[in-house]
Formats: sequence, C-alpha cells, structure tokens
Amino acid sequence: MLEEQLKKINELSFQTNKTKDVQEKEKLEDDIKSIINDLKKQAIESFKSESDVKKFLDNIVKFNNYSYNNQCLIWMQKPDASYVAPLRTFNKMGYRINSNEKGIKILVPTFYTIVKIKTDEEGKYIVKPLFSLTDEERKKYENKDDDSITYHSQKLSNFKIGTVFDASQTTMPLDAIEEKLNPVLEDDRASGMEDNFIKAIYRNGFKVRYEEKIESGAKGYCDFEKNEIVVLKGLSNLMRLKVVIHEYAHSLAHKHLLNNNMDYQTNRNKYETEAESIAYVVSKYLGLDTSSYSQMYLYSWSKDKDFKEIDDSLSSIVNYSKMIIDNYEKIVSKDLEQNIAI
Repeated sequence: MLEEQLKKINELSFQTNKTKDVQEKEKLEDDIKSIINDLKKQAIESFKSESDVKKFLDNIVKFNNYSYNNQCLIWMQKPDASYVAPLRTFNKMGYRINSNEKGIKILVPTFYTIVKIKTDEEGKYIVKPLFSLTDEERKKYENKDDDSITYHSQKLSNFKIGTVFDASQTTMPLDAIEEKLNPVLEDDRASGMEDNFIKAIYRNGFKVRYEEKIESGAKGYCDFEKNEIVVLKGLSNLMRLKVVIHEYAHSLAHKHLLNNNMDYQTNRNKYETEAESIAYVVSKYLGLDTSSYSQMYLYSWSKDKDFKEIDDSLSSIVNYSKMIIDNYEKIVSKDLEQNIAI
C-alpha cells in the first residue's frame, strides 16, 4: 500500500513537472497533497500506545532536519530507526550499507520559480511562474540589464521519492550513535543553557521575568499582552530550564491566543499538550532528564480527536521544536564565534 502510494506520488510529480498548464498543475498538486494526507493519517492511526507516541517524539529529536511529512514516513517504515541519512552521507563517513537492506523512502521537495513582471502602473507588478513565460518574456528575464521581469520567489511544486537508510542497516557502530544522540545533561550545565534560551526568546520579541510567587500555583506562564514569559523563582536549574522551554513553545506556537483567552480556556488541553510535547522534544535534544514528562498526555489527548486536529498539532510540534532548536543553536554558535574572536 505504502509503495503504491509513493509510486503514485512519483507519477503525479512527473506529470506536474511536464505540464505548463497552470490549472492542470494545481490539480495534480492537489492530488499529491491528498495522497500525502492519507499517508499521514495512516501513520497517526498506527499509534497504539503511549510508547508509540514517545517513540515518534523521540524520532523528532533524532531527525529534526526532516519535515513532518518525512517524520511520518520514517515512522511508518522503521519506527525503531536511530540515525537516518542518505547513502552518500554514510559513504563519506566511511561506512557501507549492509547487503540486501531495503531503504526508507522519503519525499524530496522540488520547486519552481515565480517571477514578477512590471506593469505600466508605478510600483505595481504581476507574478507568474517562470515556465509560463513567452519566448520574448524569457529573454527579458535572462537579460541582466533588463529589470522588467525579475525573480520573485520559489514555490513548492511537487516531490521526488528519495531513499535514506538507518544506521542499523549499515556498518556504523550503534553504541557510538546512542552516545552521540542521547547525551545526559547535568544540573550545573542547565544555567548556561537557560541564558542562551533567554537570548533566543528576546530575539523573538518576548522578555523573561522571574517572580517569587505565581498566584495560579503554576511554575510559569506566557503573557501575550505584555510579550512576557514569567517563571517562578526557587526552582532547580533543570526544572527552571524546562519551564522556560515550555513557555517559549507557547510564545511561538500560540501567538493567535492574544486577545482570545476564551479560545485558550476552551482548548486548553490542546495547547498545553503541544507546548509540553515541544518542550519534551527540545529537552531530549539537549540531553535533559525527560522522565518527569508525561508522554501519555499527548496520547490521552489524541485518542478522541479526529485526524485533522491531531495532524495540525503534530505538525506544530515538529515545526516549532525544529524552530526552537535552530534558534538555540544560532545563539550558541554566535557566542562561540565571539569567544574565539576574544
């Protein structure tokens, strides 16, 4: 079933690349999206227990450079994967694929160029795909001295089917992988990490404030009106860092809650589940002890929800986990560059 659907995506993608008819292209793109949605639905419906949900969240940590769609595909084909990469990556590291191994299929996005064409009105232009230009328009676009038709953006067109392998399918030693992917963060290192997260949070337009007491009894909260994250004083280093990450997740993923407290009250479990799951993924990535997190929270919440709700939440969890990890790594890299310069 999976192979047939991936083969169909390949065929539709080929047709999409071939046609220059905009309406036909859009119809083919919709057909591809429909198959991808069905694949994601199959992945989500395969969650049979809390441990399945935990394993999926752990995979986000391991493969945070892969899209949500590909996270689902990797899960469906090899839920116990530990380190996934293309053949060339393993070859560069000096490892080989074991004989008779079947690769994991993923979606590789392809894009087409959108150009902007100046109109007679000052400052006005229209946009259209590069492939739809006439011969005369294409000459103008390729002429560097002519700015009447210029590059505007790239648009996702379709997907090619790519193949990756898990480390268990190669000659790569698995104990080295486990040690690299799952470091353990000690409490005394948490303070330094917290400082880096605070810098990242400030970059995203929020401030961080510490309070002796929070009336609600919570360890922290995100105030969208004041663009402020409030954290309870007196927590251990690790707990305080986890709270900061949890509230950072709220500040990015739930901006729409500004002036809409009723939405939060109505869907509180959904938003807290998303923030908790994002915090779990980021904490796992950093090597924090995640034993206090409750993966059953996501599983319990999702049991009586339809595919669209779960799909939206999982997409948010994957995307905002990646965003927070990227933001954190940028701060770390910048600090490292400054220290080297000094």
